[in-house]
Amino acid sequence: MWTKCRHLVIIVLIFSTPSIFGQTGATEKITEKFFKTYKQSPTKAYADLFVDNKWMKDKKSDIETVKIKMNDFLSGLGDYYGYELVTEKSAGESYILKSFLIKYERQPIRFTFLLYRPNDEWQIQNFTYDTNIEGELEEAAKAYRLKNNW
Repeated sequence: MWTKCRHLVIIVLIFSTPSIFGQTGATEKITEKFFKTYKQSPTKAYADLFVDNKWMKDKKSDIETVKIKMNDFLSGLGDYYGYELVTEKSAGESYILKSFLIKYERQPIRFTFLLYRPNDEWQIQNFTYDTNIEGELEEAAKAYRLKNNW
């Protein structure tokens, strides 16, 4: 009986692994391309995120507005030192959130990518940036949150 269960587990793992790797690989290409461009031109990287999203073609003025605000915001942070993946969460196989810590001289910021695969291709559904990392980290460290670990 145990041998049959073990074989079933191995078969399930073998057949489920390619979809997991395919999902991660495709979304990594999007974020890696973003950060490669970001290193040279943050505002171009932002604009390029939505190039393949047909729903954003009519939103060029919105994209330009965010580019201006983003440029103003980033100009006060000093030198850019890279990025780190903070978390990746999914709701099913077609909806993924990736959060990155962006390292600047003055302070870190967070970029959050929401990626969606309605059919065969992944697309950016939403992109946000914020500086509330410190507050969330402090909240996560509060004693009432740690109670289960004691």
